[in-house]
Amino acid sequence: MCGYSYSKRAWLFQAEGESGVHRHNVEGEPPTQLLSILRMASGASLWRGLDYVEQGRVKNLRPVGEGAFDAEVEGSANLPYTVHVDTAHVRQSYCDCPHAAGTRRICKHMVATVFAAYPQQIDAFKWEVEQAELEYRREEAAHRAELIRYVSSLKKDELRKALLDALIELEERRDRWW
Repeated sequence: MCGYSYSKRAWLFQAEGESGVHRHNVEGEPPTQLLSILRMASGASLWRGLDYVEQGRVKNLRPVGEGAFDAEVEGSANLPYTVHVDTAHVRQSYCDCPHAAGTRRICKHMVATVFAAYPQQIDAFKWEVEQAELEYRREEAAHRAELIRYVSSLKKDELRKALLDALIELEERRDRWW
């Protein structure tokens, strides 16, 4: 799985079968492998970059070599930022936005440029998010099943003690944080 967190999953929770909702086939292989430059971006940069490309903020996208692209990307203040993305030599990528200028960070403008240059990467990204969500749901279901087995195995006195301990712990946590 990916090394980044997914902080925005609203598109996963749309009603299945709703017209216009594109659901990916989550079984089998991903549509394509996610590029390493995208794996280096934060979850926030990935989601904002996706928003930017879907909003059409990537302008003047032009290839400048094998796996390298220049573009102008409208920022949050509608100011265009100059972006150079090199998927083969990630460290040569840059953006003149305040977040990435002079650093090695992968910003939302670079992510938007990659998604605009390689639209299949959007499907790869969403596929990985769905896989992570499915894995989380599987682990959560297994954990709950284990809790049910544990609670069912307790005798009445043990159950009362465990409940009292849990309530006391909740009170102590509330007192520490409020």
